[in-house]
Amino acid sequence: MGGARAAASAAPGGGPMPPERPATGAPRVNVQESAARYAFAAAETRALRVLDVASGAGLGSEFLLAQGARVVVGVESAAQALGQSVHSAPRGLCFVRADALALPFVDASFDAVVSFETIEHLTDAAGFLGECRRVLRRGGVLYLSTPNRTVTRWMPPNPFHVREFTAAELVALVREYFGTVTCFRQRPVFLPVFVLRQMARRYVGAVPGGAGLWWLWSRVRPERTQLAATAWQGRRFDRSLLDDRYAVRAAQRSIGGHPMYTVLVAR
Repeated sequence: MGGARAAASAAPGGGPMPPERPATGAPRVNVQESAARYAFAAAETRALRVLDVASGAGLGSEFLLAQGARVVVGVESAAQALGQSVHSAPRGLCFVRADALALPFVDASFDAVVSFETIEHLTDAAGFLGECRRVLRRGGVLYLSTPNRTVTRWMPPNPFHVREFTAAELVALVREYFGTVTCFRQRPVFLPVFVLRQMARRYVGAVPGGAGLWWLWSRVRPERTQLAATAWQGRRFDRSLLDDRYAVRAAQRSIGGHPMYTVLVAR
């Protein structure tokens, strides 16, 4: 994704892989969230030619192939990530260093495009969707995910993100390029409680002795705190990472409930 037009999840021009990419040593909960998204796509991409845009270290690309994809091509701009993935690629899987806004493939090259946690890093989201549409064959499918701005607006800004979208904003944009868009959700939160917790965290952190108070709160909620602090030491995605808490599900309306991540399937 590196290049003059993309402020990709790496530094402009394809710098080092950012810390939010799933890789060995990343927080286990983040890796589980990513694995759940790839498992969602893998169930529908067996025997297909798949393009994985922003493939990072290639963990998801390899998982798609292992789950039955015919061929998987990973596109990545970060040299560090690409180096990790190229050295371990099995047969049927290859990686290309390229810009997400100028995919180096002829029209209608793929049956499916997978691009998770990518669009929020780009300066030209519309151009990216146009490229995805171009390289997909007629009837091809795009699997896309991004943080939900309805929730993340209450969190500290992510320095790697150019623009985040609400679910409605993302659906409207994707519909400019795809005829049918189906919305799914991942990791739903009850927004009123989530907002209060975020505000409390900021306030507590700003007062003397706040660190100690937050430590006491972590004792009340030990499970999530422990998951976030536990580093994943695996080398590849497998089904042991899959947890029902992080599964991608059909979008549902509920009072006060919103997904942490929006997942779209477009065709």
